[in-house]
Amino acid sequence: MKKFLSKVLVLTMILSLLLIGMNLAYVNTKYYKNLNDMGKFSDLPEHIDVVNFGASHSACAFNWSGYTQFAGVNMALGSQTLVYDEALFHYYFDRLDENSTVILEIMFKSLYEEEPNEPPYGTNITRYYQVLKKDFIRQWNLFDAICYQYLPVLGNRQAAVTHIISELSDEKAFQSELERQQEAGQELLGEPTQVLDGWEEEAMNTEGKRRAGSFMAQSGNQEHGEQYEALIRIIEKCEENNIQVILVTAPTLPCFYTGFDTEFMDRFYQDMAEICQKYDIPYFDYTGDERFLADYRWYSDTDHLNGYGSRYFTQEFLRDNQDILRFY
Repeated sequence: MKKFLSKVLVLTMILSLLLIGMNLAYVNTKYYKNLNDMGKFSDLPEHIDVVNFGASHSACAFNWSGYTQFAGVNMALGSQTLVYDEALFHYYFDRLDENSTVILEIMFKSLYEEEPNEPPYGTNITRYYQVLKKDFIRQWNLFDAICYQYLPVLGNRQAAVTHIISELSDEKAFQSELERQQEAGQELLGEPTQVLDGWEEEAMNTEGKRRAGSFMAQSGNQEHGEQYEALIRIIEKCEENNIQVILVTAPTLPCFYTGFDTEFMDRFYQDMAEICQKYDIPYFDYTGDERFLADYRWYSDTDHLNGYGSRYFTQEFLRDNQDILRFY
């Protein structure tokens, strides 16, 4: 019996060491470091002059990489809710001061969508284990922490070995979907077009309407809940610390924004107006702005800017705000 237990103990130790070694190799791959677009948080400046939050529309709209006069950071992520805008805002708050500017990108569903509070949680939640500590993750649980924070090789076990081997073989590092979108449209040649590359106009319009319908469905009855309350808390903490806040709705194509019901949009703009009036903060709505409708090749789809579009939008945003931006 003692020999059997000794063998079991030795085997357990060997397997544990293998697991630890595999996990160490995995978390040091470029694939893991950039998984779910979380690589942007790996090398943040100690002082942040301007930071934008939001979901994919904000992630694809702002590009601070070409500006050396100030430290700009894009903390937006695909499908990120205001609840996690707030979590990231609090987690990195010590890098902001009264000279900093916080940009909150508010898309039409942002104020109303429900926060997932029942497991299993998808990538939209589990990705935050790569960056945030326990107290900042609303849906934290031990099982997910083991799989996505302490031993992430378990959470992505089927792909882990493949990516460890591929990077050891000097193959091209992993590139996320968001990065691919951002790189699209690097060089634009030829006459402007009013149709997305690779799309027929009818298909483009159908997709835009479908996307708008999905946003309205996720907004329910447009009631004020967790997202709205998170936004207000961010604004109030910035106000208490003399940090500037700017609200923004990023540009999208007409086939998308015209797909929303009039009643829905009236309620959205009413809510935005009330927030801006109460807290005396500016709101820049780029919906329908002709500057960003001249060439549809600036977009990767019906409602996301691509790499070229993001550089142009950021340039115009700074130009629009140069009189009020403290860092600029």
